[in-house]
Amino acid sequence: MKKLFYLLPFLATPLALGSCQENEEEGEYDNWQARNQHYVDSIARLADNGTDGWTKMVGYTLVDSVERKNPNNNHYVYIQKLENGTGTEYPLFNDSIRLHYLGRLIPTASYPQGYIFGKSYSTYTFNEATDVPALMGVNGNIVGVATAVMHMVEGDRWKLVVPYYVGYGTSINTTGSIPGYSALIFDVKLARIYKYKIDTNTTWH
Repeated sequence: MKKLFYLLPFLATPLALGSCQENEEEGEYDNWQARNQHYVDSIARLADNGTDGWTKMVGYTLVDSVERKNPNNNHYVYIQKLENGTGTEYPLFNDSIRLHYLGRLIPTASYPQGYIFGKSYSTYTFNEATDVPALMGVNGNIVGVATAVMHMVEGDRWKLVVPYYVGYGTSINTTGSIPGYSALIFDVKLARIYKYKIDTNTTWH
């Protein structure tokens, strides 16, 4: 009987290793770049065909030499307009804004709706009556979001798909919550524009 007990740890080791290898194969972010590119390509096809209201615009910091090396949809921001606002002005690069937003990664096994990496909502459901939109400078946003909001008027609500090239790039972001090569999916509503050096009171009311 004692011999059997001595053998058990050795028998368990291969099983444990096999379990680890299985988990590694099913990692949340395996083939992350390819999966994100596939997602962006699927949205790009919708935008190219004008399906479901999807359109696209070029990120504002493109350099021609870089664009020629990235012909695979990375340099566009993809937009689906959900609500039309009643504003008449667009924010400029140096303006400040109040923005309702929720940002997700692409869907994964653990997060079928996409992992939420940031939000201005007080809960996980947008409630304009109680949520206070975040105050930010247009120029403080990633390129993809800044590009989009500079084409919005107050009251516009858009869904954005921001490829990594106009998002956080190829490295994990500073908070550690967004892996490199991540496409970002945003629900944004522009609540207020504060013109640079003119609208000095940014209190929300």
